[in-house]
Amino acid sequence: MRRMEREHYGRLLRLAYLVLDDGDDPLGRARRAVARAVRRRRGGYPAMRARLVPILLDDPPTGRRPAHRFLFEPARTPRGPVRAALLELPPDERLVYALRRDGLTVPEVAAEMGDQHPVGFQDVDRVTAAVDELTGLDEEAQREEIQAFEPDLVRLRPPLAGGARWRAGLAGVLVVALVVVAGGLIARPRSSAAPGTVAPNAWRETSTPTIYQWPAQGGLLRDERLLRRAADAWRGDRGDPPVGRVVVLYAGRLDGASLVILRDSPGLRDTPSVAQYFERRLSRGVESVRKLATDAGQLVMVGMTWRYLVPPWLLEVRAAVPSGRAPDWRPVTVRDGLSDPLPWDWFTPRCQNYVVFQMAFGMRTVTQFVSNDPRSSAPRVWFRDPAEQGRRSGWAALHAVACEAAATLSESGDLRLGRLWNGELPDGGGRATLLTVDASSPWGAPGGSMLISENGRAMSARGGTNSDYTSPAGTTAAAVWWRSPRRWHLVAAAGSGVTRLKSVGELGSHESEADGTPALMVPGPRDGGAARLPVVRVVAYETDGDRTVVSPS
Repeated sequence: MRRMEREHYGRLLRLAYLVLDDGDDPLGRARRAVARAVRRRRGGYPAMRARLVPILLDDPPTGRRPAHRFLFEPARTPRGPVRAALLELPPDERLVYALRRDGLTVPEVAAEMGDQHPVGFQDVDRVTAAVDELTGLDEEAQREEIQAFEPDLVRLRPPLAGGARWRAGLAGVLVVALVVVAGGLIARPRSSAAPGTVAPNAWRETSTPTIYQWPAQGGLLRDERLLRRAADAWRGDRGDPPVGRVVVLYAGRLDGASLVILRDSPGLRDTPSVAQYFERRLSRGVESVRKLATDAGQLVMVGMTWRYLVPPWLLEVRAAVPSGRAPDWRPVTVRDGLSDPLPWDWFTPRCQNYVVFQMAFGMRTVTQFVSNDPRSSAPRVWFRDPAEQGRRSGWAALHAVACEAAATLSESGDLRLGRLWNGELPDGGGRATLLTVDASSPWGAPGGSMLISENGRAMSARGGTNSDYTSPAGTTAAAVWWRSPRRWHLVAAAGSGVTRLKSVGELGSHESEADGTPALMVPGPRDGGAARLPVVRVVAYETDGDRTVVSPS
């Protein structure tokens, strides 16, 4: 029976260690968690594991320094692919994976996590698939690595060199330890975990690198004390603490200060955050934390220095002020991942304090808006028609987004822009473009539309669409109110997958022409403000028989 209990203890300890494999003293914390789970000695291994799960999720033990660590230390073994992959996941997702590889089926894992931590079947599959992709190993190879891992191995600490000298030193250490334990006269210094780093060439191993493949750069990467102080400062932040493993993106000297930029590892369900830690002559601490809208490798504004941290896979960096009638691209020099400062007067309030960056990623061009506020979003911009990237109409769309409020950049995720219609407006209104703007965050939120001139000037307020960030361009429809010198007009258009448009409501029933790109212009009232416009809806009929309804406001 005792042999069976030892086997159960070893399996439970391995499972707990895989979940707690970071921070201070993971072995000690895993031992204390397992000790609580097996304390009652009721039931077999499944019952003990069921008691261990809520301990790991709700009340994981904190780190301590037991007395035996003066003589023993963990026999640290190099992390294999599985343990390295688990460091990229938060503790609850590590536990999901460990339970799955412990032999539980997907429904059993979901049931084991309990009502306090609901996990869907798709969540279990997603976590398992993520580790499969990160390790490149099949299920059997992963199990072999886990079963070969023995976290409870320890070894004697090596003696200090010097014969009698080391014995005298050891005696002094023991005396100090006795004083601390007996009288509590000396406070135990808090131990901290060093932040992780990513291998320099990790981003070369994938065609779509993200922030999780962003390697650490900078001249202070070997200053372990600085990195620990930075990580501890972020972990102690009450407002925006990190989730999961903390990893270094940059560590170096900047304008007389020591700077460390860190990111966390929230797992598959959420996007990471980036924190900036500064040590100046009279102050130190985390000065900004920004939640990324996506895990793509975005530019990171560094403090209020007008500089940007650039991932190594983005080359040929250039920038332009979006308020210009045409782009005046200026090359931006990047050294060791950090750009030269941009002119401070480029950031004007009427363009939301944003400038436009373009970079080369292989054969593609990446466009991104960045601000002078490290806490603001830095959305990338995609065009539904890639050919718009280098055209005058593409620059007009960027101008409309930044300077004409076609989107709120500081709060949006990545943007997808589309030119739904281009043509002549009635009553001598000139040529115009019906622009659609869809944001990736919040996920599934409906997009917006705006009527703009050829140079990007807003000609209408924001209107409605039936699209979101992932909607096909062909089925997108949009409608806005536009006012000519004579009267209001309803302007609507749709993509190639829409056969016709029909307006219904207080303006009566009107339909678009059958041939060509569906576009609809309906005369509205001559007087009144936007708040008193008639109630109108536009119905878009798609080629497959589906239909959607769009509101112009």
